[in-house]
Amino acid sequence: MTSALKNILLLYFSKQFLYFLFAGGSAAFVNWSSRILLRYYLDFLSSALIAYFLGLTCAFILYRSFVFPYSDLPIKQQTVRFLLISFSFLPIVLLIFKVLSELFNQLGFNAIAEPIAHAISLGSPALLTFLLYKFLAFRKKD
Repeated sequence: MTSALKNILLLYFSKQFLYFLFAGGSAAFVNWSSRILLRYYLDFLSSALIAYFLGLTCAFILYRSFVFPYSDLPIKQQTVRFLLISFSFLPIVLLIFKVLSELFNQLGFNAIAEPIAHAISLGSPALLTFLLYKFLAFRKKD
């Protein structure tokens, strides 16, 4: 195993990665729970978009404050990079959500098919986004 690969793998066995999982899980819960609550008052697309925005806002604040507080990039640059990374994974999350929703409905989960599929799809890009946020969105200049 090369030294570079070993160093990258060690990043996943760090306190920072645990903070990332906790912060990301908290933001995912905000997204997930707000979509369920908003679904009673709004159509699917509106509730999903508002919930996504709430989850992104929560994630950015938690990541910037607790996971990657050392970044010396200007906040505007952090925000733009964070959003570019997050939006680039949106199609993947949506595809996983759609496939799992259909699968869980076929398996008879019915009313809980969407919430379970949504929860799984939100966590799906975590391993890769950790590295992208660490080395691009919230990195140090040097």
